[in-house]
Amino acid sequence: MNNISWRHHYLPIFYLKGFTKNSKLLKIFNVQEKRFLKNGKEFSPESFFFEKDANTVIFGDKKNDYIESSYAEFDNEMSTLIERINQSDYTTNYSVTDDDMPRMNHFVSLMYWRLPHRTNELEKILKNSDLESLGLKVIDKSGERQIATEEKIKNNPEFVKGFKFYNSLMDSVRGVNCRTPYSILESHENLPFLCSDSPIIFESENPKVYEDDYLFPLSGNRLFIKANRRSEFPSYLRMLVDAVVYKQAQKYVSCTDESYIGMLDTLFERQNMEELKAEIFKRIR
Repeated sequence: MNNISWRHHYLPIFYLKGFTKNSKLLKIFNVQEKRFLKNGKEFSPESFFFEKDANTVIFGDKKNDYIESSYAEFDNEMSTLIERINQSDYTTNYSVTDDDMPRMNHFVSLMYWRLPHRTNELEKILKNSDLESLGLKVIDKSGERQIATEEKIKNNPEFVKGFKFYNSLMDSVRGVNCRTPYSILESHENLPFLCSDSPIIFESENPKVYEDDYLFPLSGNRLFIKANRRSEFPSYLRMLVDAVVYKQAQKYVSCTDESYIGMLDTLFERQNMEELKAEIFKRIR
């Protein structure tokens, strides 16, 4: 019991470190209260973007954090890949091969579904689907399907925790034939670094995570773009991406420069999030 983890990050710590600069710390902006916490104090990446016991499963009087361990295993693998990209440039194609694309898609799916505000979406999927259509079923010793038991399982909050991870695994299967090209865009080190608790940009509000185009900030100055590129990316694309990442935040945004939030508010106050996303996807295809 004493070895069970409880601080479960929905944005991995290694990922958050990519949005820090020399101090290795983050300023945190609360979008609901429209203010930087503690007057712009800097915090360690470990201090935010987590939920207590989010992936702890309780069986009777016992706790198990096997789901968190499963996330951590893949996070560790991805930290190596993303670090390689961050340390490389266009002359070596950022040290990425086509074989890395499925892993990146899987990581994006894990990131998307583990966000706290996706829980309601997953609950709706479970409510409107039977387990067999989701690739699961319960059978007894004689091989008979136990529908009543399946319904009880679907309504168990502990099952939803595991389904978050399972659904991402199924996304990998659903997207096994995906051959969408990708690009990596490098932005200047002098620009502020910004991240939020909803960092992945899809055009649709209800995307097929395994199939649709997306933009995914890998770090403060590396942007992963899954789309069929037809033209050069505009120089201000990263600022558009930062504006959307900021606008779609649920509670927290990290930023290395307090003035950058105000700048985004001023530049894009007349455009809502949907308009900005439409402009982005128009520019990258």
